[in-house]
Amino acid sequence: MKLKWIKSKFRGVRYREHPTRKNGVVPDRYYTIFYKLDGKMVQESLGWATESWEETINGKKVKANWTEKRAAEELAELQKNQRLGTGPRTLKEKRMIQAKALAIQKAESLTLSEFWEEDYVHVLKDRIKSSSWEKEVSHYENRIKPLMGNKPLKDITPEDVERMVDTMKAKKLSRRTQQYAIGTVFRIWKHAAKRKLVKTGENPASGILVGKINNARFRVLLPEEIKAILDYLLIHNQTAHDITLFGAYTGCRFSEAARLTWECINFTENTVLFQETKNGDSREIYLVPELITMLKGRPPGKIGEYVFTTHKGSPYKEPPAAFRAAVNHLELNKDRNPRDKASYHTLRHTAATIAARNGASVKDLQLMFGWKTSAMVFVYVKGDKDERRQAMNGIAQSLKGENEKIISIAATV
Repeated sequence: MKLKWIKSKFRGVRYREHPTRKNGVVPDRYYTIFYKLDGKMVQESLGWATESWEETINGKKVKANWTEKRAAEELAELQKNQRLGTGPRTLKEKRMIQAKALAIQKAESLTLSEFWEEDYVHVLKDRIKSSSWEKEVSHYENRIKPLMGNKPLKDITPEDVERMVDTMKAKKLSRRTQQYAIGTVFRIWKHAAKRKLVKTGENPASGILVGKINNARFRVLLPEEIKAILDYLLIHNQTAHDITLFGAYTGCRFSEAARLTWECINFTENTVLFQETKNGDSREIYLVPELITMLKGRPPGKIGEYVFTTHKGSPYKEPPAAFRAAVNHLELNKDRNPRDKASYHTLRHTAATIAARNGASVKDLQLMFGWKTSAMVFVYVKGDKDERRQAMNGIAQSLKGENEKIISIAATV
């Protein structure tokens, strides 16, 4: 049923009465105002009498509702603005101004935690892969939130970021962890700037350095060391054995093995496809007989199911504890430099080094191991000590004269 408009006792104000909803003992009323603007009649809706809001009068917050009188006052204010040529001339303009003022007020007091929870974390989850999302959330919860979470976003300074870094240093956290936490602050601020809540050029994380990070690893496992690890795992944890064997023979990243699903394995072509990789590109590699036998021996899975799972049936988030137990049991890291210690990632260094020593070209190594630049080949591939020793002897031999005397390099300087 279409409700009829009822004229109020104030010119330019009318309302409709709801057939069932009440405002006390009288029907609820929906108010509108109508007036002439630039030669045309305009009608704008105000709202129901039962709808209330807070407003400040003489410094005090009071509850307000629409009434005939209040509607008339609203209309009178707009018509006055039209005559004087100042302020909003329509209710739409007034509401836009109020919304903008409210947004500015909110931005002034918006804390880092509020922005994170209401906006950034949701956008982040849709923008990056799940493992990176979990890492960023962890850095925020553990490093950033305790120190800056309750501070207004716009008031965060480089000193706050430096204080966070100092706290991490005091806890002897790695430079990589410090760098990632700084990067998280940088990305939060950048997104806030995109929302026009802060200024891009005032990012407090810009220019905060933790020193050069050198994560280069020197360790390459010997065949007998890998065999000893696999023998240990075969007895203590079958799945840990299988995912370690897979890493040793493919040189894949642990995350690639952990997220591998059954539809990515092609037993007809004897290949495996890594879809979610660190550099964003998919790559296909060949499976050797040892891996085919191992994979066919595992419980078969359906499309979308993970090849390697924990005893709870969930995908691995980090290398199995059994791998570390094997390394410790075999004392493979005893008296080793931190960057010389064996980890699951050492399997990747080992596989790349073996492939290079067996004649794989730089381009083939890039394709096999998923590196975008040739420089990464030289980060991962370790040379052969005996070959280097032989090369140095060759240099010495070439520098000998006919009388078998070594040329004095010092004399030529």
